[in-house]
Amino acid sequence: MFMNLKGALSAFNGPQTVGASPPYWIAFFVATGLMFLYPMFADDYAVSNNGFLLVWVFLGLSVCILWGYTGIFSFGQTAFFGLAGYAYGIMSINLPPDLSMAAAVCAIVITMLLSAFVGYIIFYGGISSLYIAIFTLMLTLLAETLLSRTSGPQFKIGQASLGGSNGMVGIPPLQIGWGDFQLIFVDKPFFWLVASALLIVFLGLRVLLNSNWGYLMVATREDPLRTQLFGYDVRWIQLVTYILAGGLAAIGGVLFASWNNFIAPSSMGMTAATLPIIWVAAGGRASILAVTISTFLLQWINQQLAYSGGEYSLMFFAVLLLATVMLFPQGMVTTIELWLAAGSHAKRSPGLPLGRVQGGTDA
Repeated sequence: MFMNLKGALSAFNGPQTVGASPPYWIAFFVATGLMFLYPMFADDYAVSNNGFLLVWVFLGLSVCILWGYTGIFSFGQTAFFGLAGYAYGIMSINLPPDLSMAAAVCAIVITMLLSAFVGYIIFYGGISSLYIAIFTLMLTLLAETLLSRTSGPQFKIGQASLGGSNGMVGIPPLQIGWGDFQLIFVDKPFFWLVASALLIVFLGLRVLLNSNWGYLMVATREDPLRTQLFGYDVRWIQLVTYILAGGLAAIGGVLFASWNNFIAPSSMGMTAATLPIIWVAAGGRASILAVTISTFLLQWINQQLAYSGGEYSLMFFAVLLLATVMLFPQGMVTTIELWLAAGSHAKRSPGLPLGRVQGGTDA
């Protein structure tokens, strides 16, 4: 049975992702099943809140594939997150409710086109790696500043008022169906929608990262000049990855606006732009599994600390980032994965030094 399972999942396995053994996949499917069963045994508030926390994973994965796998340090993913939320809000307010899914798709496509434009300027304009972070942070803060200046009735697109620093309100939730059959994605249906989208994205990224394109992403991160000397267009690799990352951030932005019925410029502020970097660094920037776990857990902790006061949350993340840089440069979750892999390998080969175990391919 294990051999059949391993063969069926071969496309999802490879050196760029953690976990390839049949026990790993059995644990993965069990955890996924429990995640989808969870809403049946919990109250609506808890389910809705956990669905909200899962939304942020898309933003974390967006930073992960850019920084962790391609070596592009970008502060601008929250800009795509926020602008996608605004785009969805504008279209969903002006369209009939049964077209909200079409509005969501259009918002994601528009955001990816915008990321293509920005990415073209960055990579084909010759902006160096150090200045990419500055350039993308500037764009994020520019978007926040411009949208904060849209107070007043004149800043209105159809029926949608931008709202200035107070944000856009009255954004309808996602829904499907016509006539008597309508499914509105709130509470438990919203959780299932987010969990399904996250599962598809996670598995899709595993296939992508373990494909030839994934190898090119990692090669670009490790040595872009050598990759170019082998005949590959490094700028094209970076641009396509940047567009894909913009799409992931856009999915998160649309789902956030749908859940919150609200989007504000603060979703693109300095604090908002910094948090995804901390999620990815703390989890392990070269592992989509580590980033998925760390983003959910850290946002849950952030939420709990926010109840006591925003200053406690900021202090926690400052200490966490310092501890990660000094003690866990590979990320806390990735370090735990390596310890587990080293222990498992040592049991199979007692005479093999732990230093021979390589970073995070099998679990």
